[in-house]
Amino acid sequence: MRRLLFALALLAAWPTVARADDITLRGNYYRDRNTRVVQPEADLTKTFSTGTVIGAHYLLDTITSASVAAGVLRDQPFTELRNEAGFSLGQHVGPALLSASYTYSSESDYWAHTAAISGTVDLFHHNTTLGLALAWGHDQVAQRMGPTNYAPLGGLDSVHLIAGVTQLLSPTALVNLSYDLDVVGFGNKTNGYQGNPYRTVNLGGSPSRESVPFQRFRQSVAVSGNVMVPLGSKLVPYIAFRPSYRFYWDDWSIYSQTPELRIFIPVGPVELRVTGRYYTQTAASFWSNVPGDDTPTYTVDAFHNLNDPQGKACTACYSSSANKQLFYTADPKLSAFDTMYTEIQLRIRLRGLERLSRWLSEGLVEISYGHLFNDAYAHQAFGDAELAGLTLIFPL
Repeated sequence: MRRLLFALALLAAWPTVARADDITLRGNYYRDRNTRVVQPEADLTKTFSTGTVIGAHYLLDTITSASVAAGVLRDQPFTELRNEAGFSLGQHVGPALLSASYTYSSESDYWAHTAAISGTVDLFHHNTTLGLALAWGHDQVAQRMGPTNYAPLGGLDSVHLIAGVTQLLSPTALVNLSYDLDVVGFGNKTNGYQGNPYRTVNLGGSPSRESVPFQRFRQSVAVSGNVMVPLGSKLVPYIAFRPSYRFYWDDWSIYSQTPELRIFIPVGPVELRVTGRYYTQTAASFWSNVPGDDTPTYTVDAFHNLNDPQGKACTACYSSSANKQLFYTADPKLSAFDTMYTEIQLRIRLRGLERLSRWLSEGLVEISYGHLFNDAYAHQAFGDAELAGLTLIFPL
């Protein structure tokens, strides 16, 4: 989850388009069989006449869980709080927008810093936009030893690069292409600790703390299109489609594919958005299943060889030292599984409130609900998930 937050923070710092001056209040909700997450967030952006753009955000993750897969040792509910705050500063220079951002988040056993620089440039009368973003992350990992104490375990450094291009094809169509490179960890536990200190693995019949490589190279390419079909109706002026596809691979031997389709249907002041997404991935090279089951297990051989090991090697890892070590994990996200996600969202413009307040009439309300279907070991560990969101956007 923290890697996902890192990527989202970098994407938020990448100003692909100049946003209007606004304040956004957002609340997200997630629940699966074992875990509930409530996330309030506040985000603001302001552009000055000098071309300077400033932004700031704050969010709070309230995570309640009783899942061993989520990081507890006993089936007893616990609540974890994660605070995150960040700011960004950008400057328009001719057709380019250059930006820098910093984000800090903290939990009782995890502290993360992310700094990013990014830039976009508009070419050919705004028909082409090129973007590049680079981020660096530095995290500290610990294990809680009671309500107030913790034991430091290591750190995690990472470098993240995103390059992309947006091309207008016609007045009603455009295409986006992007490449994503993420180097997570640099070879030892002080800069590459990527395991969950609370997750245990069935190793030869006894529980042991999981062990994963201290470095991971992650890459992906993505393409998406936006097509608007005019309908010539005042009530429903158009219908828009956004198909997309993403291919991901890393040196832990995980390959994934994500096709998605979004449909946008405006009806007066309301816009209906429908999303359907399919995700499939292979397992990491050091993942091991019980025969006929998806539950991870590792057997112990007296000679500790690779035919029946106390763990398995990361055969595709770029690091030569990782090729020679044995690893073991019970992380469902490193197994082979498929997911299906469906979502419906309503965007409501508050134009009808103009008599009451002009400021309110320029606002926007978003309400969304989604359902995530997991299979294989991910379903055994988490089950399906419900997601919901409420967003209020008003001008500054």
